[in-house]
Amino acid sequence: MGKEQQPLGADAIAAQKAALREEFGGWTIICTSDTGRWWATRASLVSEDLSRVEGATFDADTAEGLRAKLRRHLGAGAVGR
Repeated sequence: MGKEQQPLGADAIAAQKAALREEFGGWTIICTSDTGRWWATRASLVSEDLSRVEGATFDADTAEGLRAKLRRHLGAGAVGR
């Protein structure tokens, strides 16, 4: 089993959000304070669309996990173009 993650401070969360937003400009980045879970949603979609569009929302336990999912998703989309 992996070791338990320590909760991040507000400054660390803000820095990680900023880095993710810079790398993935078309996405809204959220870190929930109650669970510490990270989320990314496409900024151009309205809430009722999110459940119907594949690849519109991703979540992960860490900022790095979210980054990896977004990179995989965006890389897969680039291959199909």
